[in-house]
Amino acid sequence: MIIGGGIGGLLAAHAAAGRFERVTVLERDRYPSDADSPAPPTRRGTPQGRCLHLLLAAGAAAFDELVPDWRNELEALGATAFDASADAALRLSNGWLPRSRSGIGTYACSRSLLETMLRRALAGRPNVRLREGRKVVGLLGDRSGGRVTGVRVARERDPGETKMHADLVVDTSGAGSKLSRWIASLLDSGTARAERTVVDSGHQYASRWFHLEPGDEPDWHCLAVAPAADTGFRSAMMLRAERGRWGVVLLTTAGDPLPSNDAAFLRFVAALANGELGKALGRARPVSPIHRYRPTANRMMHYDRLEAWPAGLVALGDAVCVFDPYFGLGMTVAARGAVLLANHLANHLDREGGRASSSLQFQKDLAALNAQPWRLVTGRDRRDSAELGRVHAMAPSSAQAAHALLAVQHLLRPAETLKELAP
Repeated sequence: MIIGGGIGGLLAAHAAAGRFERVTVLERDRYPSDADSPAPPTRRGTPQGRCLHLLLAAGAAAFDELVPDWRNELEALGATAFDASADAALRLSNGWLPRSRSGIGTYACSRSLLETMLRRALAGRPNVRLREGRKVVGLLGDRSGGRVTGVRVARERDPGETKMHADLVVDTSGAGSKLSRWIASLLDSGTARAERTVVDSGHQYASRWFHLEPGDEPDWHCLAVAPAADTGFRSAMMLRAERGRWGVVLLTTAGDPLPSNDAAFLRFVAALANGELGKALGRARPVSPIHRYRPTANRMMHYDRLEAWPAGLVALGDAVCVFDPYFGLGMTVAARGAVLLANHLANHLDREGGRASSSLQFQKDLAALNAQPWRLVTGRDRRDSAELGRVHAMAPSSAQAAHALLAVQHLLRPAETLKELAP
């Protein structure tokens, strides 16, 4: 039983499909139709659903392990792969990165396109059921509270609840997960509440979708401008998505007003990227309103530190670790967690969800896996920060340093390996 039908939940379904007789995904909201529209359709329960989405190279590698032929399916829907260096114009605070072939492949598209691809791939698995309009409101447990045996579900426009039993429950319900409270209730212990670490980035965003005709498109798939003192610490990103759509996101610190109309949007970007971004948008046609986002804190739930953890339950994705969207890590971290789940199901958890120690071991292994992106985003490791700073200074004048920096950002290598890079 999988709680939540977003990217993490759909990938978890792929991970579990080969290990269980039946896999049910319970999604609270309804997926948007694939009807042709100027801007990508969105699902109500996805806070960042209207924003562009970037699947990092490590995320693409995780998809490879979980979903056969997903690249061809995604490209058939309109997404395009691109090289993170050769096909990108990237400006750091100290200069532009050289554009050269890196072999770091990535995809940019709308969230709805990725979800559509993953749902279509699940449609080929007869033992997987996807149920929309199902809100999970609590867990079911055995008499001791030591094992989760299912979930309590409320349906749309239905005042009652339904009990659904399962050998294994996977929480992928996202940043709004109630799992900590549910576990405490199940174990009847106030001490079962998980610790939480929050690191607020102080960022806020405005995003918008545009359309560019083929003859007006720039020679890059991605343009990104990092925050810098000479731009008032404003930054921006523009990405090529599907069907002639381009996503743009603008970032600034709290207190700096975000644009709310066409003129303000263009004024914001005018001085960024030596005018390159403004030039591209001057040829583009807006196809969506301007959407603004402000809650961008990084949050880690420390389920791995709980002394009591029920068997038959695991959690991954944003239900465990939420990252500031600026870094583009969310889908990749969820995909890596789903691969870890597949490996645990193959080697540690039995068909009944395993012993409590096995389920808790998954959370410990997930915490270890998430430690690298957490340090990268929050700067909690001074050694990582020192190495990143050194290579950051070299990158505008060195393709080797630029590729190494991108490899860290795409979670292909840990920051500590950068010390091997000669100055």
